[in-house]
Amino acid sequence: MNRHLRILSSDDDEGIRALLFSLLTEQGHEVEFARDSDEVFKNLGRAKYDLLILDVNTPGINGYKVAEKISVNIINRPKILIFTARNIKDEELQFVTCGADAIIRKGESCAKIMSVIDELFTPRQDDSASEAARHENGNITKIMNESDIKPEKSARTLERDANIKYCLSKLVQIEDLINLKNLRYEEFIRDLLKEKQRTEKNYLEFKRIETDVVNLKNWGYAVTATAALAVIRSFF
Repeated sequence: MNRHLRILSSDDDEGIRALLFSLLTEQGHEVEFARDSDEVFKNLGRAKYDLLILDVNTPGINGYKVAEKISVNIINRPKILIFTARNIKDEELQFVTCGADAIIRKGESCAKIMSVIDELFTPRQDDSASEAARHENGNITKIMNESDIKPEKSARTLERDANIKYCLSKLVQIEDLINLKNLRYEEFIRDLLKEKQRTEKNYLEFKRIETDVVNLKNWGYAVTATAALAVIRSFF
């Protein structure tokens, strides 16, 4: 790619910033950095960029949300490349719905990063050359070839699969939550039964002590009465 790009990257990792700056400036591109999502929007308000490289863990709102807001609100927006340290397969749904153009995982080779960027700015073949037009009753009907349809189907399939995977993951989370709740409930019941047993045992022990005290008092009264009677008899 001979085109020199103006690039804005959001990444708070100094190592990643140094890598991107060295890699991209060597190719003749101009690179700027934003510390967080707020700076991304401020920079977009004052300058025009060809490419945004958005870290998923951008301070403020994450990279997917930044991409979504830009895609919805900016006409003729820059190309958007999501840069993530997470598993891309786990984030298919977020990527598809945020409107970004490409995604790459941190740790990929410099050649791979540049290859993805080059693909974003490589002009596609003119689709008009592969379309046939015919006049029928004064109307022009465009015939779309297979290459026109496949990308659209692929995107729909990817979104569908991502939705299914997302729903399944949520069901698993709910099932795990229910199981955890059940375990905690069973543990609560066991503790309650133990407490009941302790309470009953304490109650029986209390009743025994109370009986012993009553018996002791009665014995004391009997001894006192016997002693008093002996004293009285000694006078007569």
